[in-house]
Parts: sequence; C-alpha cells; structure tokens
Amino acid sequence: MYNQLREILSSDKSIPKDFKRGTKMEVIIPTLNEEQTIGEVIRNIRSSNLPVALSILVVDGGSTDHTLDICRKENVRFMIQKVRGKGNGMREAVDQSEADIIVFIDGDGTYCPTDLALLLEPLLNDSADMVVGSRIKSKREKGAISIFNSFGNRIFNNTINFAMNSSITDSLSGYRALYREMFKDLILFSDAFEIEIEMTVEALAKGYRVLEIPINYGLRKGSNTKLAPLSDGTKIGRTLLFILMNVNPLKFFGVISLVFFVVALWPITQALYEKIFFGEIVSIPAVILAALLIVTGILSIVIGMLAELLVRSRRRLEFLINKTRE
Repeated sequence: MYNQLREILSSDKSIPKDFKRGTKMEVIIPTLNEEQTIGEVIRNIRSSNLPVALSILVVDGGSTDHTLDICRKENVRFMIQKVRGKGNGMREAVDQSEADIIVFIDGDGTYCPTDLALLLEPLLNDSADMVVGSRIKSKREKGAISIFNSFGNRIFNNTINFAMNSSITDSLSGYRALYREMFKDLILFSDAFEIEIEMTVEALAKGYRVLEIPINYGLRKGSNTKLAPLSDGTKIGRTLLFILMNVNPLKFFGVISLVFFVVALWPITQALYEKIFFGEIVSIPAVILAALLIVTGILSIVIGMLAELLVRSRRRLEFLINKTRE
C-alpha cells in the first residue's frame, strides 16, 4: 500500500505542480533522553521519498544523555527549548520553523517514519487540514499501548465525540501533520502531553477537517516512557474538561443540569409517595434537597446558555478580525 501511495504522490495528477515544487515540510521531533533511538528516527525520516522539500528540527527538553551529540553527528538542526514540557517545546519549535507543513513525531521510535507519505498525501490533495496517525486503527505491536492508557484514551475520545459530534479514535496521538498557519491559528495553552488532545479539540471547534489514518505503531525502544499514567491522565482530563467547557458550553452544562434533574427525582418521588399514601409530607429534608437540586439544575442550564452566547460572540469577533487581516 505504501508503494502504491508513493507512486500517487509522485504523479502530477495527485498533487498540483505548485505544491509539488514549492512546498516545504519540516518534521519536528520533541526529545528528552532519546539517545538510543533518535539517530535511527532521523535516518529513517531522511530516507523517505517525498515530493516536498524536507527538513528536520529536533526540539530538546533538556536531555542529560547523548541525544544532542547524536543530532550533531547526524548534522540535523536542533534547539533546546526555553521552558520544559512537550507542549512548550512544540510551540517553540513551530515559532522557529519556516515550513509550509509541519509534522510532529516522537523520538522514541514508536512511530514509523515511513508513514510520512500517508500523512502528507491528504494535505497536498486538500482533503484534510490536519492528518492524525491513529494508533487505534493501526496494526500495533502487542503491549505498545498499555491497558490503562488504552482505557483512558477511549474515555477521552468518547467525550470529545459526544461534545463535538465527531468520530475521533486517537486524540492523544503524537504523530500528526498540519499546515503551520493552521497550528498558529489554534489556541493552545497546554505545557505537556495534553497538547495533543488540545490540538484535536481546537481544530474540530474551529471547523478544520481532521482526518485519521491507520499507521504502524511499535513498542518503545530504549528509555522508559515519560508519561505518568495517573498524574498525566489527570492533567489531560482536566484540560479536556476545560476545553470542552469553552468550546461547547451549552452541551457541557446541559449534561450537568440533566444530572441534577435526574438525582432530584429520588427526593421528589419520596415526597410524592408520602403525600399520596400518608396525606402529608413527613420528610421535609427530602423536599429541601429536591428544591436545591432543581434550582441548581436550572442555574446550570442558564450558565450554559450565557456561556454559549459568549463563545459564539467570540467566534464572530475572531472571524471579523481575521477577515480584516485578509
């Protein structure tokens, strides 16, 4: 399949001539102590046969091993990020890039550089604005994704799909390609691993076309994973809730309101039962609880409506600002 796609990418029918001749693509590799794999990743990227001008930028988070020495040996451009954290490194690297298309890939050897053509083709054919390599759709090595990480990823994906009416399968993938100008248009605040999920939700919220493709995914080679499932999972979940609250507040607060209304059914049922069968309400606390739950539910939906109004106003303002810049 890869050879067939490479033939398509090399033909003038698939890619406009101006894209083929002038498009620049830079592969950004965030690293932190990846001496055992970074050299192989760089060589595999360079061996890719792509119809664009290819460059590589390694952004290092403060490696204490020989990662940067290997980068020098491979004669690849690298930078040391000013603020630690994968999210900070990715934003700093994009600021230093002048390429039209940027590709993010981890330096631990889990993602296959030969899949670059698969990520590039939809962008050049204008069938997507951001292409994400899905580990869930892929043929991956056994144990490449732990059960805990897979479970958390599924929860995050289902939450995004419910809020955004999408069909995302791997919102946490670190292998993705997009136009540099699109990246700059996304509002990204995350410092660490949660930046991937932030990119996914922001792209969907702004109406960009997000396409997932199956990729090869293997076991991590050499160093241990930097991802702490519990602490980083908590950060990612908190970031996701904050993003969804700002992107689709009516649905977010609507669900909260529904929960309060459903819980209120229990004390309401108890009060009605006493009124019907005993002629009077004995459990006054149940009435008070039901009233509080209903009022809280109403307040939640009102807050959601006001927040939705603010979000829509902000989007209109952003649209007008961008239109005046054109």
